[in-house]
Order: sequence, then C-alpha cells, then structure tokens
Amino acid sequence: MATQKDRLYDVRTIERNREQGLISAAEYEKYMQALPDTSDKSAPIEAQFVEGVLERDEDQ
Repeated sequence: MATQKDRLYDVRTIERNREQGLISAAEYEKYMQALPDTSDKSAPIEAQFVEGVLERDEDQ
C-alpha cells in the first residue's frame, strides 16, 4: 500500500501538490535524486505506429 510520502510524489498528482504548496521544487528534486536506479530491471520493447488509426476510429 502506498505511503503518504508516495502519494505526495505520485507522477499523477505531483504538479497539483507543488501548486498547492504541499511540496517544494527543492523537496521534489531531493526525492528524485534519492530514487534507486532500476534500469537493470527494464525490458526492451518494440512498437509500430500506424498513421491514421485514430482518425479511422473517430469516423466509425
């Protein structure tokens, strides 16, 4: 379960929390610098983008 600190720095709410003064830019930077490097746990992905797909969906 997420802690209160995790919720403050959640990527989905970080801008709102900064605007409301719940955290400062310096606090956010300090938090980001303290995060561990987990790049070794990542996996490569491939994606193909097809132009016009969204437009076709909207026409239906």
